[in-house]
Amino acid sequence: MSSNVPIAHGDITAPTPQNTPLTQAPIAAGLSRPTVPDISEDNEEDDKDDSPTAAGGVQAAMLGLVQGRLADLVGKSSGYIESLPVEVKTSVEALKGVQVKQNELQNQYKRECLELEKKYLELQKPLYERRHAIISGSAKPTTEEIEAGEKQSLKDDPEYAALS
Repeated sequence: MSSNVPIAHGDITAPTPQNTPLTQAPIAAGLSRPTVPDISEDNEEDDKDDSPTAAGGVQAAMLGLVQGRLADLVGKSSGYIESLPVEVKTSVEALKGVQVKQNELQNQYKRECLELEKKYLELQKPLYERRHAIISGSAKPTTEEIEAGEKQSLKDDPEYAALS
């Protein structure tokens, strides 16, 4: 959608699109610039008088006060659980019992995973030793290893050219 507007002359402004009105919109004629008063910042001088160590001391005191109050609350009951109906309390206790069983299963799963990892680590040790021997040059690869590698390369890349 090109137009025949000449843009090669010496004017550095871009051509006006055809849908741009020649005059300002009538709504803009009745508007004036916003008249927001400047915000005075007179209290900046007062802030300069306070030393940073005094502010830090106040912060440290407040932090100590809050930590002391929170430490007093640790282990104290809020009374919410005690105010629940007996049916809800028994449901909460039942959920705790179910969670105990879940935790036991999770622990058993983790133990069995660890045993499997140990088993397969032992199975992989000879392979790691063989790889180390080939990489360090202390052993030459066998023809079976080379053939297996070429088969895998051909499987990965159908355009693979065999080495021999």
